[in-house]
Amino acid sequence: MSTIQIPSGWWVLPVLLFANTLRAQTLTLQQALDAALQHHPAAKSASLQAQQQRQLLPAATALADPVLTAESPTGNFYTLGVTQSFSMPGVYRRQKALQQAHIAQSENAVAVTLQQIKFQTALAYSEWQYQWSLIAVLETQDSLLQNLAAAAERMFREGQTDVVVAQFARLQAAILRALLRQAGQDAAIAKAQLGALTGLEGDLTPEPLDRQPFRPMVPATADSAAWQNNPVLQTLRQEMLVAERTVDVTQSRGLPELTLGYINQGERNSPVGNRFNVGVSVPLWRKPYNANTAAARTGVEIANQNLAAQSLELDAAYRQALGAAEKARLALEEYELNVLPAARAVSDASRRLFEGGLTDLVSYLRNRKDALEVEVAYWGLVREAQVAEMNLKFLTGRL
Repeated sequence: MSTIQIPSGWWVLPVLLFANTLRAQTLTLQQALDAALQHHPAAKSASLQAQQQRQLLPAATALADPVLTAESPTGNFYTLGVTQSFSMPGVYRRQKALQQAHIAQSENAVAVTLQQIKFQTALAYSEWQYQWSLIAVLETQDSLLQNLAAAAERMFREGQTDVVVAQFARLQAAILRALLRQAGQDAAIAKAQLGALTGLEGDLTPEPLDRQPFRPMVPATADSAAWQNNPVLQTLRQEMLVAERTVDVTQSRGLPELTLGYINQGERNSPVGNRFNVGVSVPLWRKPYNANTAAARTGVEIANQNLAAQSLELDAAYRQALGAAEKARLALEEYELNVLPAARAVSDASRRLFEGGLTDLVSYLRNRKDALEVEVAYWGLVREAQVAEMNLKFLTGRL
């Protein structure tokens, strides 16, 4: 029987995944988030929209343009005049309040955009991080199985084993090599996606995927207050305030307006006091004012229903995310307490039996394959827990 020596410490994730990792720069999640916020055009667009609304504030209280006139009241000469219209003081106050509500809404929209960018970036980083960790696990096994396949081929040529054993060893090595290449390609895709979001390129590596932050997970209760700070909800609340301010402005436009003027309608030498005039616009036709006011009140109800709909969606999404987080926590707990120790025990025992000549290579490879599947599934659960935590932070506005 073979006397091949098998390394037993294959469960430990290598600190260095590739030879060039020593020269690579580690990119942390926070660095990726900061870079994405600086690089993403959506963040710049949202900031510019908020700036635009602030720039419009002086226009909310601006007076109408004065009207300059040149008239010939008697046909013998021309006189120059000017008239200026004024709204009631409350109109300007309400228009300013409306514009201030628009500014607050645009600033909340910035928070929504930034939150979405961070969530997309965090998901891409998590995928890159997971594939990088998976490569580490598969790379260790790839080296081992390539050696075992070569040893089995040599033993077949020497007549120490049959062709089935040699072919089975080559098959297991080929399967693992295919998985390793697939993980490498997935890691490259995730890195490219992250690079598009952050603008960062070059020889970068992620932080090691750490399972410790996911134990314990969030409490297994759905508290509706947890998602009340979601930026989308804040924006919709501000949208309802904008609708209410719009009602105020619409109603104020039905108030009379004053017009003051200076113009000479008499002879050239008319007294100065007779050259001034004052007028009042009387809103007699109430139908358009009433229609606009009714439409503005309907806008308030629409905003209220949008807020209620978004609250319902957030509540459902939060409960689902909370359940997914708890599911991942329980699965990780089961794997760490029972599944992983059992798989490691089987792998170590199989290795010792194979090295001692008490079992064949096929049995050893099958046991090792089962143990590797457990290891890969475990790191998949770690990523599920990480994504669940990110989703909860996104829904609660804490990402």
